[in-house]
Amino acid sequence: MSSPRRPLYERLPEVYRIRDSEQTPPGQLAAFLGVIEDAFAALHARTDAQYHDLFIEHCDDWVVAYLADLLGTSRLAGDPWTLRADVARTVFHRRRKGTLGAVESQVFALSGWAAHVVEMRERLAWNQHLNHQRPDAGGMPPRRLVSEFTAAIRGGTVTLRDPALLSLTGGAFDAHARVVDVKPPTLGLSGWNLPNLAVLLWRLEDFQVPLSRPLFRQIAAIPPSPGAAALAVRFDVQAQGEPWPLFNRHRFHADAEPPRLGGEDEVPDRMPPARLSDGTPAGRPASYVSVQTYSDPRNAHPGSDPVGLVLHLPETPFLGQAWRIRGANLCAWETGIAPPLRDWEVAIDPEHGRLVFGVPDADPATQAEPLADGLLVSACYAQAGPSGAQPVQRLPLPASWPGEQTYEVRRINWFDDAFALQHALDDLPKRSQALLIEITDSQTHVLDLGAIAGIGNDAGVLSLRLAQSLWIRGASGERPVVRLLQPLRVRPTQIGGAGAVNAEVLELLLEGLYLTRAVAFPAGDALLMQAALGQLRILGCTLDPGGGLLLDGSASGTRAPIREALRLTNDYGLAPAESDAFDQVPAVTLERSIAGPLAIDSGYLLTLADSIVDAGSGSTATLPALALGAATGNPELAWGPDLVVRGLTAFGRVRVQTARGEGGLFVHRLEVHDNQDSHTVDVSVGQHGSCLKFCCFSGDHDRLPQHFGCVFASEAWLRFSAEYFGRPGYAQLRLDCDRRIREDGPASDEMGAFGYLRNTHKWKNIGIRLQEFMPVGVRPVLIPIT
Repeated sequence: MSSPRRPLYERLPEVYRIRDSEQTPPGQLAAFLGVIEDAFAALHARTDAQYHDLFIEHCDDWVVAYLADLLGTSRLAGDPWTLRADVARTVFHRRRKGTLGAVESQVFALSGWAAHVVEMRERLAWNQHLNHQRPDAGGMPPRRLVSEFTAAIRGGTVTLRDPALLSLTGGAFDAHARVVDVKPPTLGLSGWNLPNLAVLLWRLEDFQVPLSRPLFRQIAAIPPSPGAAALAVRFDVQAQGEPWPLFNRHRFHADAEPPRLGGEDEVPDRMPPARLSDGTPAGRPASYVSVQTYSDPRNAHPGSDPVGLVLHLPETPFLGQAWRIRGANLCAWETGIAPPLRDWEVAIDPEHGRLVFGVPDADPATQAEPLADGLLVSACYAQAGPSGAQPVQRLPLPASWPGEQTYEVRRINWFDDAFALQHALDDLPKRSQALLIEITDSQTHVLDLGAIAGIGNDAGVLSLRLAQSLWIRGASGERPVVRLLQPLRVRPTQIGGAGAVNAEVLELLLEGLYLTRAVAFPAGDALLMQAALGQLRILGCTLDPGGGLLLDGSASGTRAPIREALRLTNDYGLAPAESDAFDQVPAVTLERSIAGPLAIDSGYLLTLADSIVDAGSGSTATLPALALGAATGNPELAWGPDLVVRGLTAFGRVRVQTARGEGGLFVHRLEVHDNQDSHTVDVSVGQHGSCLKFCCFSGDHDRLPQHFGCVFASEAWLRFSAEYFGRPGYAQLRLDCDRRIREDGPASDEMGAFGYLRNTHKWKNIGIRLQEFMPVGVRPVLIPIT
């Protein structure tokens, strides 16, 4: 390993450095050599970069095409990561050209999606020639080729003996035979014919939140019966108690030798309830669920390659105890389940994200209460992409922030202090240095502004008073939940007069947080109601929009109420004298975030980048609510802020003063007050005029600015995989959407919040590359599963 480079000045003998410090003014030689050092440093950096460009792993993006040309690989467009992986594995794939393992590896390299390849001829039904019956010829009878009596027979009819096997019917791993389909393949499981090769794709990305605390519901007694448990301990896996489906993790080993085909228990798909049950021939609970114990939660971890659901139980009193697993429907768990829950059994409802533990001791203090207090889960769910608060890898901390300033880093953990976040926010008005708070766990942090030392109190209205910038973020791989007891309000320590804080340089940055409401949160208030500072940046956060599935006893459930995310008024939440002295236009930015409705007045500049704003009005809503509009006055008559769009999906109407940008997907009416273009190139605070490009409009009496390359939903079919928050495929464009919506957005990709994923390019690149690698006579058929 090479030693770090020493500056030229430090290489001089010490006598010259001493004499240089004694000169008047001191440091003249150091300054002179510093100028020379800058030139040498630039040359050294360029030399290092040229060396790095020799290797595909760390070359610049523009070099990838040249390395591909050296290998004779055709050039593709799209996500730089996938293009780099495609070139890096060119030789690997050429050596295995035409094999099923190479096809799965190629799809993963080009898209990052899970894939499974099936030769359709292997799934076709066999028909006996009635005029030439040969029951004893042709090799081993099909029934002898299977190891289990209930297994599917190649070319045979459906077996009805195993519910776990039947649960795979109609899915990617359906082993039952199909009749020949002579029609051209369409979306879905179609095209079953001799020359076709099914390439099954899982486009959703799986996310596993490590060591989160599920929502404990109750301890219920179980009616006595032979073998039944005494008590049932009930949990919702999701911390807010919402019915989020459970998924398995994608466990693909790209470098396995020889390549290993993906199995039904290794793809990011919903957990089939029948596969979770012990004691059935096709049940595989160990591939989906793991039960572990811990002595110290700080040392607990789901593992390096965990399954989709890891249950972490305290060692006392559960050390060494074996648990049985059962898949069940727990949507009406109040009425019990049949057959009754047994001792040391866990019933799991993967569709609604619910757990029920059966314990044998009738005394709750012995087993049930330790379980209720100590259970932690590492659960996996799936979304279209890493928008919102997700447990992803985050960028390293910068050397300085904001600007060239230094800052203090405080790392907190719920297991060390349940109120660590409140304590870290103490005495903000006294700070002389910017503060970064990094939350290193995925627990639920209750934030009571009234319990923070130095909190501002204006006639009962609590607010964080900043003397320096503040950054609160989740650590890499974590998704902390912040449960607010009061709306979040932020303002400078002092506005106007001697000692006033320069509000222009004040910044509040929230990153990787799931912000939600406590039970005592004031009804009707938004999550964030004051931002009297220079910048408010919300990066990779979820401002709980509500609107998820609500289990209310009906057959399909209803939708929960929508919750407002931001309400920012033109008086900035300040007294009249302070409001007059506050001369800033706060810049509010939501990037790769999910939020409920935004009520923001015209005194702000709002930037929405790769984000979802959900007012609960899906594509078929007849009376859509307002997703973005004014905070004061009549929202149907007043106008919202200046808006900059760089990828947006808005489930609701939008009324703004100006609108500029690209990639907006406005599901309902867009009304722009200033609909004239000022012909400015860049958008910054104080600029006027509107112009949109590569957007989709509703076509329902829109008031539009000048626009270019846009489409109207009245002419182009627009539908989403899911429109309820928390459902798999939320805000994901369906593949049967109009081609213009999927392909004519920015960078010739899809419009909306997930355009940055370059999914259209991924889909096309897979088709192009597979055509190059297919043997003669084989036709790849791309089939999306999610």
